[in-house]
Amino acid sequence: MRSRTWAVLALVPGLLSGCGAVGLSSPGSAGGGSAVATPSSGPGWLTVQQGSATPSATPSRGSAAPTPVASGGFLPLGSPAPTRAAYLACLPNTFNFSKVALAYVTPAATSAVVSWYNVGGYNLVQFRLTAISQDLVGGKQRDVGFTTVLPGAPCGQMSATVTGLDRKTGYTFSVDAVVHRRSGDGTHAATVARSHVIYTR
Repeated sequence: MRSRTWAVLALVPGLLSGCGAVGLSSPGSAGGGSAVATPSSGPGWLTVQQGSATPSATPSRGSAAPTPVASGGFLPLGSPAPTRAAYLACLPNTFNFSKVALAYVTPAATSAVVSWYNVGGYNLVQFRLTAISQDLVGGKQRDVGFTTVLPGAPCGQMSATVTGLDRKTGYTFSVDAVVHRRSGDGTHAATVARSHVIYTR
């Protein structure tokens, strides 16, 4: 075991001496200077020149054409959105007597202007307006009566004036539509619009 260790230690100086130890020193050098290997035969040597590192190419970022412009929605709109007025320009329809719309009232001292929406309909004959007093009075109640109005253009607002009212009195204004019956003879009337309690001046 000790003889092997001495053999390895004897080889270390030869390994550290490099090419000079194997007789590859340049001609005319006496063991000093740099060692250059010069083979006696075989293909020629390749000369390699020291290069320089260059930065990687930077990817270019183009711009969108045309440049997007915020339009206030998901997509640009070529025409404005339909308004409520255009939506109400509907085809004539028949009244649904299971629903009562709101009637708008502008009161005066002994009269009031009532406005409501007229859907029209092929069987519409007329409207009847009345004012129902909400003030409790003992005895017989005074009847204001009906104000009859012929239907105007369908799908639009209508208005009429109810007269003969008492001053500083609360009224509920009601609008009835009178229509021809769809089956049988005669007419049928039902409330299609009603106001809140409105007080005269």
